[in-house]
Amino acid sequence: MQASVDDARIDPLAFNPCVAYQCTSDLLLNKISSNAFDLIGIHQETVLETRVLWEEKISSEDRRRLLEQLDRLGSDDTGSAVHKITDDAGLPVWVSHSFRKSKSECHATVFGCMVPLGNEFPATALDVSIISQFIHKIGNHFQLISLLLGSSKRTGTNFDEFETLLDQAVELTRSFSNYLQPPVSAAINLAEILHSAIELMTAACMEKNIVFEHVVEPALGESEIIGDAYLLELAFASILDNAVEATESGNQIILKAMREVEHRTGRAVARIVVQDKGTGMQSDVLVKAADPFFSSKRDRNGLGLSTAVRVIETHGGTLRMTSTPGRGSEVVIVLPLTMSSGGCRR
Repeated sequence: MQASVDDARIDPLAFNPCVAYQCTSDLLLNKISSNAFDLIGIHQETVLETRVLWEEKISSEDRRRLLEQLDRLGSDDTGSAVHKITDDAGLPVWVSHSFRKSKSECHATVFGCMVPLGNEFPATALDVSIISQFIHKIGNHFQLISLLLGSSKRTGTNFDEFETLLDQAVELTRSFSNYLQPPVSAAINLAEILHSAIELMTAACMEKNIVFEHVVEPALGESEIIGDAYLLELAFASILDNAVEATESGNQIILKAMREVEHRTGRAVARIVVQDKGTGMQSDVLVKAADPFFSSKRDRNGLGLSTAVRVIETHGGTLRMTSTPGRGSEVVIVLPLTMSSGGCRR
């Protein structure tokens, strides 16, 4: 969809290669250029006179960084960052975001603009600190193995702890390899991958006496996604495994997968929702839940959910998680499909 000449008469910014906006100091959006849908997939009516742009379209971590910059800005300073926003279809759009704050005696106004970037640009980027964390963790494993081996030789004790540590080191290395692995691009059936992950988790649910309800709508089986079947199955299995781990015997896990079509563009997406009635998470744990190597369980390496997030993002999708202590958690995944509503490749 392209901005029309009439749009340009109403809004001279309609043909600019950026989305311009204006909001109050408490982030209530009162103006946004009419090219917002063309460039970043957000309808004006979705965000105008609300705080949706900042509070729902930008992740909590990116919003925190942006607000910290905004608080530090003087009246003539400009802040900037590269981050994702979520469009109206639920898919990520990478933008270069610049903003400044204008202060008067009565109030302050925030002016900003977002330039969309190619979505493949940052998706596979890796923070070097994550590699440092892996090296530190694997180094600790081998240091302990070395100490145990020396002690065993002196005392003649058994090698059970040695073998356990070695197995943990191998598993950590394998998990980190999956985290780093870029997806192979091939046309695959997402419904088939979901059914495979469901089959893997069904046995675990039966063993723990968990009620596992799952519905994959038939329309999803008629669409394809460009991506890596192994990595996507790994991501779905990790999410379901987390749900099983958090859910007590007799409780319930629900998976729903459906195909949705954006009515103005005909663009199709898959929406996958996993809900559990488990223990839930406190807000401070939820914020860190997808961080590499973070785990609230001593026997976990903290790469399951972070790998799932990375896999979904490298496939052009989003993963959002909400949780309430004592009531359970919900994971919502949105992925782009390659078939239009009429069955034609887009």
